[in-house]
Amino acid sequence: MNILIIEDDPSIQMLLKLSLKVEGFHPVVAGTVAAGLKELEAGGTDLILLDLMLPDCSGFELLQVLQQKYKTVPVIVLTAKNEMNDKILGFQLGADDYLTKPFETRELIERIKAVMRRMQKTVTTSETIQIGIIEIDKNERSCTIAGQPLRMTYKEFDFLWLLCSNPKKVFTREELLDQVWGYEYYGQTRSVDMMVKRLREKLKPHENLVTTVHGTGYKLEV
Repeated sequence: MNILIIEDDPSIQMLLKLSLKVEGFHPVVAGTVAAGLKELEAGGTDLILLDLMLPDCSGFELLQVLQQKYKTVPVIVLTAKNEMNDKILGFQLGADDYLTKPFETRELIERIKAVMRRMQKTVTTSETIQIGIIEIDKNERSCTIAGQPLRMTYKEFDFLWLLCSNPKKVFTREELLDQVWGYEYYGQTRSVDMMVKRLREKLKPHENLVTTVHGTGYKLEV
């Protein structure tokens, strides 16, 4: 698995490279956004570790570019920015996970492995679900609502796919954390609610497709 590290701090670059190599990953380091985009254009990147404070461009700006051109490549943000507003903005712009510095490399490795497991599940034969006004393709990771393409982050797609695969089933927040995030998320069920809020914004005027079951969780309403 090829991991692109976009980070300008040499000490963190070295730490990440060594930790990832020990786990059998193939890390590539870019110290600027420009260098990172060059690596992405060359192809072969499976996952990105992204610092938000870079010398030539904000990581937030890069997240927007990634959603436009490389939306199938998951992104884990690594940053000293620990304000809740920064985290929410990162997720809104397409980040799949968020770790604040300093962090334990063991935790980072487990989160990378969780993303990798989700990716492996999607590399299967083509599978399409058409239900109501929704058409969603697991292999292409694409979705249309009433014929209009819906742009989603990696987790948003996995969430909607899970609901479409189990219409009318009510999922608890804990079940969604386990099946969409792929690992225990330390009980932070608010992450589910934040993602549903973002997804509903994108679904307008069909936001009622994702229904809240009060006291329990969410289901697909078609």
